Amino acid sequence: MQLQRSHVSVVRSIRQVSLARDWIRSRGPRALPDITSFEVNERAGDALDLSLFKVGADGDHPSFRCLKAGDRVRAIHGTAMVDRPLVDCLVAPMAEAVVRVWDACIAARLPVYSIIPVNDADGRPVTLEQILLPYCHGESGAAFIVTSLHAWSTEGRFVTEGLLRIQEGAPHPWSVVLDPEVRLAVKDPGSPADPACDGGLDG
Repeated sequence: MQLQRSHVSVVRSIRQVSLARDWIRSRGPRALPDITSFEVNERAGDALDLSLFKVGADGDHPSFRCLKAGDRVRAIHGTAMVDRPLVDCLVAPMAEAVVRVWDACIAARLPVYSIIPVNDADGRPVTLEQILLPYCHGESGAAFIVTSLHAWSTEGRFVTEGLLRIQEGAPHPWSVVLDPEVRLAVKDPGSPADPACDGGLDG
């Protein structure tokens, strides 16, 4: 799956922008940052929205097993996650769409940002924003993925539990690779404003 490469300004969540910046600073001149460099920002409340997956192999394809999951991440998935493969934490249509994005993250060796439109148990529209951050452990290949999952709704209040399990039909996530080599485009003054918050991977 080939994803478009984009500047980090497409990311709406301030915390996810911060995570992307921390990733690129930790990477330095290496292909990937080492997982030992990752620290959870407890003061910012990141732990509730973070999960950690171990990257393995299932034949010719990567596999992803959950090692840790924050309380809000578990609620959004609507099931126990720790020590389970990613595909077992999702219903089949969602798993098929999501795993392709995770595979693209491993192939690119760069963060991937996704927007997934869903509905809650009461039918209210909810937007899920997820950033995937690949890390190595001693070697150059991706050994872990840290994820941040953020949910919000234009309706205000919504039911968090099971947002990734109650969907009918295949979802249509919008995903891009966050590439520090992509420069921030200067918009024409007459063009519509970009709703995404501004930022840069270079600090």
